[in-house]
Amino acid sequence: MSFYFIDKPLEMSSFDVIRVLRKKLNTSKMWHTWTLDPLATGGLLIAVWNYTKLIPFFEYDKKTYEFEVSLDWVTASYDLWEEIEFLDSKLIEKYKNEISKEKIENILRESFLGEIEQIPPKYSALKLWWKKAYELAREWKEFEMKSRKATIYSIEVLSYDYPKVSIRAEVSAWTYIRSIASDLWDILWTGWYVTKLRRTKVWDLDIIDAQSLDDFDWNITLDDKKLFSSHVFIDLEDEILKKINNWLKVYSKFDYPIWKKLFVFDWKKITNVLEYNWEYLKAIRKI
Repeated sequence: MSFYFIDKPLEMSSFDVIRVLRKKLNTSKMWHTWTLDPLATGGLLIAVWNYTKLIPFFEYDKKTYEFEVSLDWVTASYDLWEEIEFLDSKLIEKYKNEISKEKIENILRESFLGEIEQIPPKYSALKLWWKKAYELAREWKEFEMKSRKATIYSIEVLSYDYPKVSIRAEVSAWTYIRSIASDLWDILWTGWYVTKLRRTKVWDLDIIDAQSLDDFDWNITLDDKKLFSSHVFIDLEDEILKKINNWLKVYSKFDYPIWKKLFVFDWKKITNVLEYNWEYLKAIRKI
């Protein structure tokens, strides 16, 4: 049971990465967290064997992206998947003179920090009616994407040379970078599309520590306690652990925080996830 951090290559889907690793590790029991589009690169967290049961405990962690937006073209998908249409040359010259780095920085600071509402792109992996939104869009189906809340913890301009602007943003789960670019377009009223998108950080996992698929080493696994440092790690006496493993509640007074996820660790791996409610200790998940 292991976690791996992979630097996903360009033009591979997240599931393509799974296919490659299944062959390298000779197992089908694995899954990834936080899907990356084929045109995005960067950190993809992979759970193998029974550690796939721990994936739900990652859902709300922060992620950092670096992305480049071009302000002189438009596409239906907000990126390079669909046909690109150039803006009129007069408009390009107009925006080139009007849009400055300072103007973009002010907009990001005033409109894109904290909790925001955003509408996911129609060309996204979000599922509607049991199909991915981008599949419906390519079938020319009529549908509406509902707005949802997202949190942007920090956002900054890394560089600007019209028409290219590079941005770094630290965001919550379920934040759509292409929607940030779309909302920026709504304010600037210019054409745009995302030309580069790279996930550089997942929680405290930095892309510099990720493995490439070409040089993958199955021995380079992630530290469980570092991955779940916001949770409490405990060890249990054999008699208590036996009851927990049989899904029995253990009634007693424990010095554990209530309603906090408790990870039972046997010095090698996580074996159970528990909760304590002042009355009893109970298993939530057996790994």
